[in-house]
Amino acid sequence: MSFFARLLIASLGLSVLLSFGVERASHNLYAQKKSTPTDSAKKSESKFDRETDLKKSVDLGKNSSKSSKSVSSSKETNIEKPQEKTNPKQEVFFKGDDGQYFPVPNLSLDQVLDYLKQKQAVQPEHSPKYAVSSVSLSGKVEDDRAILEAQIVVLINEANTWVRIPLKLNESIFLKTSYSGDGESSPGGFNRNDGYLWWFRGKGTHKINITLSISLKQQLPSRRLQLLLPQTAVSNLQLKIPLPQISLEVPTGVAVSKKAISTNQSLIEMFGLGDQLDLSWQPIPDEKKVETVLQAETLLTTDFTSDSVLLNASQSIKALTGSFQSVKVKLPEAFRLLDVKCESYKSHKVTKGNLVEVSLTEPTVGPIELQWTLETDFPEVEGHFLIDGFEIDRAKRQTGIIDIQTLDGYRIFREEGQNRFVYQIKSNQKDLDSSYRFLKQPFRLPLKIERVKPYFSAKPFYLVQMFGNRAELEARVQINVFQGALDKVAINWPHRIEEGWELELMQEPSLTAAIEIDQGQAGRININLLKRSKGEFEVTFRARRPVIADEEPFSFTLPEIKAPSLSATSLVIANDFNVVTDLTPSPKTQVLSSPLVQIEKFSLPAKVQALRKDEFQIQPGVNEFSAVVSIHSQEIIATSAAKLEMDDSKVRVEQEIKYLVEYEPLSEIRLLVPLSLKNHVDFYLDDEQNPLVPTWISDETDPIQKARLSLRSKKLGPVKITAIYLLPQKSETEVSVPLIRSDDVPYSESRFELSIQNEEGAQFIEVESTDTAWQQQLAMDKDAFWRAVDPEADINLKLKKSDSRSLFSYAIRQAWIHSSFDLAGLYKAHAQYEFPANPKTLSFRMPENANVKIDEVWWNEEPVTFIQVPGNSTEYQLSLPQIQRNENSLNVLTIKYHSTRRMRESQFSLLSVSAAEFSNNLWVEKTMWKVSLPNSQHLFTIPRGYTPQFRWENQGVFWSREFAGQDEIPVALKNAPLESNDSIGMNSYQFYRLGPATSLEFHALSRSMIVFIGAGTSLLLGFILMSISPLRSVLVLLIMMTAVSAVALWYTAPVEVLLQPAIFGLLLAVVAALINGTSRKRRESKLLSMSAHSDFIPPPSYSERIQPSEVDPEDITAVRPGSELVDKPVSSSEAGANR
Repeated sequence: MSFFARLLIASLGLSVLLSFGVERASHNLYAQKKSTPTDSAKKSESKFDRETDLKKSVDLGKNSSKSSKSVSSSKETNIEKPQEKTNPKQEVFFKGDDGQYFPVPNLSLDQVLDYLKQKQAVQPEHSPKYAVSSVSLSGKVEDDRAILEAQIVVLINEANTWVRIPLKLNESIFLKTSYSGDGESSPGGFNRNDGYLWWFRGKGTHKINITLSISLKQQLPSRRLQLLLPQTAVSNLQLKIPLPQISLEVPTGVAVSKKAISTNQSLIEMFGLGDQLDLSWQPIPDEKKVETVLQAETLLTTDFTSDSVLLNASQSIKALTGSFQSVKVKLPEAFRLLDVKCESYKSHKVTKGNLVEVSLTEPTVGPIELQWTLETDFPEVEGHFLIDGFEIDRAKRQTGIIDIQTLDGYRIFREEGQNRFVYQIKSNQKDLDSSYRFLKQPFRLPLKIERVKPYFSAKPFYLVQMFGNRAELEARVQINVFQGALDKVAINWPHRIEEGWELELMQEPSLTAAIEIDQGQAGRININLLKRSKGEFEVTFRARRPVIADEEPFSFTLPEIKAPSLSATSLVIANDFNVVTDLTPSPKTQVLSSPLVQIEKFSLPAKVQALRKDEFQIQPGVNEFSAVVSIHSQEIIATSAAKLEMDDSKVRVEQEIKYLVEYEPLSEIRLLVPLSLKNHVDFYLDDEQNPLVPTWISDETDPIQKARLSLRSKKLGPVKITAIYLLPQKSETEVSVPLIRSDDVPYSESRFELSIQNEEGAQFIEVESTDTAWQQQLAMDKDAFWRAVDPEADINLKLKKSDSRSLFSYAIRQAWIHSSFDLAGLYKAHAQYEFPANPKTLSFRMPENANVKIDEVWWNEEPVTFIQVPGNSTEYQLSLPQIQRNENSLNVLTIKYHSTRRMRESQFSLLSVSAAEFSNNLWVEKTMWKVSLPNSQHLFTIPRGYTPQFRWENQGVFWSREFAGQDEIPVALKNAPLESNDSIGMNSYQFYRLGPATSLEFHALSRSMIVFIGAGTSLLLGFILMSISPLRSVLVLLIMMTAVSAVALWYTAPVEVLLQPAIFGLLLAVVAALINGTSRKRRESKLLSMSAHSDFIPPPSYSERIQPSEVDPEDITAVRPGSELVDKPVSSSEAGANR
């Protein structure tokens, strides 16, 4: 083929492909308006339908584009206006897959928007085009085929439109058709999915009659008729079969009936066929003419109750030859017949020997299912029962399976030597104890049942609610059965009747069935369970007894659970609001001093959670107590805490009045309010936002007004009332604040806190109480606290400006202390303290017996002269320079001092460092202390009360302690003198604590001493283990490791320090052992030489064997002789032979 011919063919093919693509794309663009999901899902539509739909879509979009590129990407489009403004007509652009926009000519934007609106509009539901009203089949069976007359009624809902309907009927052959109705019809062909197709036109009812020929499926001796049908609500079949007696099989849900219409013909009627006709039948031979031979398959299942054994049997019986209308079955003689069921059951009759004859309504060839239910008494005493029977008369083959259900608390096994035709098989279900199979009759399976002694644990929990006249006990016992099963729980309660306890069951769902008093044993109670139970479950019961309050002590006992493993009893005594119970255990009752009651495992009732509770834990054994119940009246404890906020013109007072209410709920609070505060104070309950409205009950002229605050609900426990009021500050030197008091009870404690809003002015003000009833407390966080000696006192303060700027209203933020030691135990210290203010004077003292001397004192960058207070050698007074600084700038006090007494008398001497303590109740918020030791000295113990700021880190072969804190000192403060570099080349350790610190004590050891103690101890232990062979075992090693771990719990730091030298000593011990073993081997090795001829000359009379050298029994490397020492004369011939 030439090149031009190929080019011409390619051009023609491209043109055809382009035209086909435009046509299909146009159809995809507009067909969505009319198409439905059902129509689009049909893949088998004909070419005629596609052309019709295509014409409709073309009519809708006459001006559609011919461009294949633009339409092929129309599924995902973006519609935009054209950018050219000179064109008056709107154009539509479609975005393709490559992101390019392609114009669609002759299609306006309005047309596309209208189409999208129609798509988004809710389409009304239309009736279907057609519906198959009914399908009626009737006919007869001729040889191996069925000839049926089918009448199909179709309802068409569209006029003047051809509608194609799938009739199915796939398995049939059409012999003849006829049509009647309001229109016309035409065959539409056949396909594999929809079967026969038929076209109808004309709105209304259409009937089509078809004569069908269907081939029957044969599986001797049965026949089967199958036919697919169209979906319809009404369908039926009438079929004549040339057999007098037949057995039918139809699908579930299909109504069927049969009757003999002649001596050799039967009529079958079926209704509700569904989408498929499925009918199987086979002839029933005459029982008198053909000998009946049966086959049976039996499934036996044993089930157990508390007092009986149930045997459920399912027998599938069918005839191998002939037919049957009655079945005789021999049942086990040890069982009683409870029920028998069968689909064609008519009646049954029990004859002698437990032989049962079951009659059926009509002859059948089967299979039929006989359902038997039998029962026998539970063999609690005998311990064995027999399963046999179910032998069917006229049955040639009888097999079956016997399933034994698991019985909790019992062991069921087969008695060997007495069974017949039975062997055990593997069970396929988890709830089965065992399974057996028998292959012939008469089989025999004797079973033995033994009770497994239960082993279980019990955790009792007792909740006792004490009232003024009674006590109510709620018992919950958690049972965990590890072996066997429980049907009852035994309780010992010998004094129950004497104390007046009455038992009752709890109402909520529980395993408790009944409470039974054991008449045979006094004080024994059995709680029967609903079923035999194993695993974890809970047993509950209740009891109540009368109680007389405020009388002599009475006996109070609790039930004792009888269990192989009994845990400690958890007891909770919940007292009523006004009841107090004093419970004293008897000498035989062991109550733990620190109870470990885990109440969270037991859900307490909501009404009990708010009550006062006492918790006990009782060891297993006797539960006897002596109890005294007393009724108390209401008790209230009240406290007051006021917060005063002062500014230039007023004082804001926020007074918190706290009540602790016990024994009886409180409904209202009575307060005494000064007359000046009436109607000027707001009361708030707890943390509520809305204030309470007081009720005033005093005269208008009374100086103290009585107010009642009604609570929204009765309160028990803590109650807080917050009173807020404002007072004018009339004087700059005096402040008087009246307080609100309680009219219910006097305050047990009263205090107030003073806060001055002007922080700058607060540093120049000294506050003093004019009433000796108030004592100033420690000041923290710029707030001053006073506590009242007399809780009834009001607040009267005197204010005055101070030139010394007393530090009553703030604390030292942090302190840095660095102490450097020498080998003699003397140290130099460099301490720095951060102040938030700049006072004029300051005093501090060193601890007594500190033996230190102050070298220098600096305030910021200025040296300060310090004066020793006369009469006190440890207290110093400072006059600080006044420098104008920024408001947020730091003020640093630096104190340099050294010790004057040597503390290093020996390696194990205690080293102690001291620090300054400030007067005026100054508080240090946090302290960081750094200790530097000589290079040969190492920290051995951690100072008590401090947190180390270092951790062990790996430095190659060895581990060392490295800094791991937040702030390392000394810090290069801008306003402080630099620290000396005396600590360079030393071992430094930093510690941290909250609050002030006046001393620090620890032990330090030299490096040689640490190595000597650690390595020497491990080396000594290694030599001991090598010398004493019984100690060379894993047990001794574990004991040593446990001992070291136990010591590390209390002395962690010393063990950490000695651990590395100990490992070194252990390695030395191992090396020494290796050297020792090698030297012994060399010493005991002997030199062997070549034998000469003279060595073979025997001695003249006798020879004596050489005695081997003594061998150390502890030497594991020694070679021991393999023969005994022989010391007797031998002849020369014997000697030569031995050689």
